[in-house]
Amino acid sequence: MKKILFVIFAGIMLAGCTRSYTVTFHTDGTAAESAVLEKGASLDSLPVSEKDGYDFTGWYSDRALTKLWSAGTPVEEDLDLYAGWNVQKRTVAFETETTTVIDPITVDYGTIVSLEELTLEKEGMTFTGWYTDEDRTIPYTGKDPITEDTTIYAGWDGPVHVELEVKEFINQAAAGAREGCEGASLLMALQMTGHAQEYNYYSFLDEIPYSPDSSPYKGFAGNLWEDTPEIDAMMPAPVTEWGKKYGTTVNMTGCDEKQLISILEKGHPVIVWTSIHFQPSEAIYYEWGTYKSHNHVMLLIGYDEESNQFKIADPAGWNNGIYWVSYDTFMNSWDCYRGAVEVY
Repeated sequence: MKKILFVIFAGIMLAGCTRSYTVTFHTDGTAAESAVLEKGASLDSLPVSEKDGYDFTGWYSDRALTKLWSAGTPVEEDLDLYAGWNVQKRTVAFETETTTVIDPITVDYGTIVSLEELTLEKEGMTFTGWYTDEDRTIPYTGKDPITEDTTIYAGWDGPVHVELEVKEFINQAAAGAREGCEGASLLMALQMTGHAQEYNYYSFLDEIPYSPDSSPYKGFAGNLWEDTPEIDAMMPAPVTEWGKKYGTTVNMTGCDEKQLISILEKGHPVIVWTSIHFQPSEAIYYEWGTYKSHNHVMLLIGYDEESNQFKIADPAGWNNGIYWVSYDTFMNSWDCYRGAVEVY
């Protein structure tokens, strides 16, 4: 869509016989508006033209758009003025749901982006093409021009199986950090995704943000090294803020299990608020907010659809630290609070 906003004030002060000249305004090669002025008069203002996907740069007196015409310039002959435009840019991003990362591309407004030759592979899955919606219901045809920032989603068919590799497992109990599950889970996740490589568990815990009072929603409340009357824990919001110092963290608390699986499919581990040994857990309410019984923080690193199991890196060291648990076992522990932080 384009339109021209046209307000003209013709200034003329010549004595005797005068001659009139026509000023014609062209947008995209089409004469849109014109004005008649007497010789030597000028346009005190020029119209402003608009076109979707373009920035208007002014009026030019030549088709090549090299001679910018200014308001107030005397008109001495019939004059054609041509609108100048700069095409805007749009970003096309890709969600692959694999460890393969496709960098976003920048294209001109109106560009046709064909993905016919761009295919992906994922073990145990069949690539079904590209889609314009996150639910993968609307195929991307590559026939429509890109007119806005766009995300295109890879589609897959087959049972989901994701296993992310822990770079270095951290056993909080072996390190003597009785209450250090949040820090262990966060550091494992960061190092899995290429961050905080210079830290070990102890140096990382040196930078843990402590709560100024008893609220674990403001930082770690309690003592890392021994059990105290305080809650001895930290909730998703301060863990998220702590993680942002080293990588990218997103507080996903309140999401459902399908979203957890989708995050894993992108190759991102998820810190989850479960319970020690996956005991059934229920919500507990304090003056500072919601907590959960038997609270324990772990790292979610995998999912297998055929067996309907989640894979866990458990800093408490139970079952040698890395193991599979059934969907029901996981949900009985996680569902009452649904604490989750995505890391990448």
